Amino acid sequence: MAPNWIRKRGFPTLLLAVCIFALCVGQAGARGPTISDIQPYDTIFVYEEGLNLTQLRNATTNNSITALQRYQDDNPDKSLIKNIPVADDTDFEVQDLLVGGEYGTYYAFSPEDGTTKPVMIREPKIFLDVVLANPYHNEPLAGLSVSENTRIAFKIASPDVGAFYTANGVYPATIDIVVTHPGGAESTVIGGLNLAGLNVSSTQFYTDDPGRPGAIALSGLREVGTYTVRAEWREPATFDAYAPDSEPVTFTVGKRVGVETGTPTPAATATPMPTVTTPPTTAAPTTLPTTAPATETATPAVTATTVPATPTPTAAPLPAWAAIGALGIAVFLIGRRR
Repeated sequence: MAPNWIRKRGFPTLLLAVCIFALCVGQAGARGPTISDIQPYDTIFVYEEGLNLTQLRNATTNNSITALQRYQDDNPDKSLIKNIPVADDTDFEVQDLLVGGEYGTYYAFSPEDGTTKPVMIREPKIFLDVVLANPYHNEPLAGLSVSENTRIAFKIASPDVGAFYTANGVYPATIDIVVTHPGGAESTVIGGLNLAGLNVSSTQFYTDDPGRPGAIALSGLREVGTYTVRAEWREPATFDAYAPDSEPVTFTVGKRVGVETGTPTPAATATPMPTVTTPPTTAAPTTLPTTAPATETATPAVTATTVPATPTPTAAPLPAWAAIGALGIAVFLIGRRR
């Protein structure tokens, strides 16, 4: 059932409310006519310079803005959390030191008018990742080893700058993707592609998206080993000077043979093996003489002295009966001779 206010006032009133809300939302983030002209509900970033805040003035009094103020729960009727002085609302610099990490909604303030229109203050952050090329962007490669025949891309995300740093359809913020090669050299060129001066025109994009440099074929790299990649701000100049780079990510390019065919690699290594096997064959004769003496030492103990000992019992003296018989025969023969 529709609420009472809808039934009483009708759907034309509801439609009007929706249109007003859409117009308000549409104004958010719409800088113009230049990137330095700040409108109510815009997002501005620490390190920005030369901002024109005059559109935040009270439209009736046109009194100059003297401060940007942050309140508890973003409610100007509650306690003041942070006050950032504005010396000149036609040329304002968002100093990181004055913001002090207190990001969020700020209201323009003048002593005569009190709080007027709000703006958002944020930090320009950028994130980078290495992934497989399209259509496999959901496969991250950070910290992994990949084959030389792989095609990769870099994923860049800047949720705030990509959404709000724009005027009249132009996205002036740019970044460089800096690659540190295994040998230590740094460059914005990898695999023949130049990754310098990429426009941050959306909250997230890939380097092989349409209109971007393209996929990177690792087969075009001259070095195997570990590559380190980071994204650096290039424009505006104050982002380049002060805003932090992305966290570095690494990936390792391995040898193609080792990744594509794991078995052939040992086969190639096996060729030298016969050469290694030959020396052990030569060493075998050397071992045999060593074993022979060991056998000879054992053989003398069993054979030599004991076997000749067998004749010795054969040469033992005759038994007594044989001697008496021989003596009797000798006496008989002597008696016959007589």
